Amino acid sequence: MRPTASDQRAEQTKESTLPPTAREGAPGIGAALAAFFTGLALALIFTGLGTLINGSLAIAFLLGEFGFLGGVALYFAATGRSVRAALRLVRVPRAVYPLALQLGVALLFFNLAATIILGPPAQDIEFVTTAEGALEQVALVIGVALAAPLIEEALFRGLLQGVLEARLRHRFAIAVTAMAFGLLHGPDGALFFFFWSLPVGWVTWRSGSILPAVVVHAVNNIVGLFGYIAAGPVEPEDIEYGSGAIPLAVTILLVAVYWAYKLCVRADRVGGLGNRPAKLG
Repeated sequence: MRPTASDQRAEQTKESTLPPTAREGAPGIGAALAAFFTGLALALIFTGLGTLINGSLAIAFLLGEFGFLGGVALYFAATGRSVRAALRLVRVPRAVYPLALQLGVALLFFNLAATIILGPPAQDIEFVTTAEGALEQVALVIGVALAAPLIEEALFRGLLQGVLEARLRHRFAIAVTAMAFGLLHGPDGALFFFFWSLPVGWVTWRSGSILPAVVVHAVNNIVGLFGYIAAGPVEPEDIEYGSGAIPLAVTILLVAVYWAYKLCVRADRVGGLGNRPAKLG
C-alpha cells in the first residue's frame, strides 16, 4: 500500500524533530578548538600586518578575515581532514537558493525595523565611512560584502554549529551558535544578531550546508554596505525618525519575523532537504 500524503507529512515532521546525527567528516571538539586557535593566531598576525602597511582598518579587517579562515583550513588540511566537510561547504539543490534569497530580503526588513527601534549601528557606520581612497574602498567592499559572509558562516554555521549538532539537539546547537555570533558583533549588535542568526542556523541545519546561509548573509551585508556608502558620513545621534516610526517599525518587524518563519517551514520541503548530510562536490 502506497503511503498517503498525510503519512509523508507525518514522516517529515518526525524527521525534523529527531536529534541530529554526527555528520560525515565533522571534527571533534578538540580538533575544532585547535583549528579555531590556529585561525585566530593567523588572523591576529595578518591584522597586525595590515595595520602596519598603511593603518587602514578596511585592509586590516580583510587580511584578518582571510588569515582566520586560512588558519582553520590549513589545520584541517595538515591533519588529513576534509576542509569542505568540516566547514560544510557542500552543494544543495538549486531550489534552495531562491528561498535563501527571500530569507535574506526578509531579514533585511528585520534589520530595518531593529535599526529604527534600537538605533543605528554607530560602530558599523564609523567603520564604513572612515575608509578613504580607492584601495580602502575596494578592500571594504571585498571584506564586508563578499569575504565576511563566506568566512563568518564557515566558522560559525559551518564549524561551530556542525560540531554542536553532533552532540546536542539541533535547536540548542542553533541557539548557542547564534549567541556566539551575536557576541562577535559586540554589545550593541549582540541581541539583534542573535535573533537574526536563528533562521539562518535553521536553514543550515536543514540543508547540511552553509551555502544558503552565505547567500542570506551576503544580501544583508551588500545592501547595508552600499546603504551606508550612499548616506555618507553621518552621526548616528543626528538621525531622527518621525513620531509614527516606532509603530511602523514594530509592524515591519512582525511581518519580517512571520515571513522568515514561513520560509524556514518551506526549507523542510524544498529540494528534498532533511536532516541528512549533503552530497560533497
